[in-house]
Amino acid sequence: MGVAVASGSASVGERVPHAKPGIGVIATQAYTNVAYGIKGLELLARGLSPKETLNSLLAEDERRDLRQVAIMDFKKRKAVFTGARVPDYWAEIVRDGCVVIGNMLSRSEIVSIMAETFENSQDNFAIRLVGALRAGSEGGGDKRGEHSAAIIVVNTQNVLVNLKVNFHEKPINELIRQLEQ
Repeated sequence: MGVAVASGSASVGERVPHAKPGIGVIATQAYTNVAYGIKGLELLARGLSPKETLNSLLAEDERRDLRQVAIMDFKKRKAVFTGARVPDYWAEIVRDGCVVIGNMLSRSEIVSIMAETFENSQDNFAIRLVGALRAGSEGGGDKRGEHSAAIIVVNTQNVLVNLKVNFHEKPINELIRQLEQ
């Protein structure tokens, strides 16, 4: 499983992607609340489903209308939330093998481009994730442009990939370059 993210904000890898081997992955974005990733993984580890985890996090957050969150566990169960006050354009797609969410997009169709790219790729898993980011960027991406990007990939026992690129002209391309080394 994995989480890949690119953003017009700095140091996105320090806030948005969260993953724990054998437990699951979480992306918390828009007006990011890092506690969603930290506490969310703890709740998943205690046996809550992604939906139960998301409901618990949202119930404790007075500013939930500003959040966008995706959670997936190793049973492939998923939960997604986009608050009513998340910046436009935003979109979300939940498919069998992936979840794609985005906000501050140049257009909402970007998440469809990303999902299709991920699903149609024959590359290894990490390259598929970052390839989807690149397709989204080429389709218009973050309306501010991308300045940072990150990827975390885990299996049932280990962190396989944990890369962050900050303050870079082309952070997605840099992630791809590092993955292909």
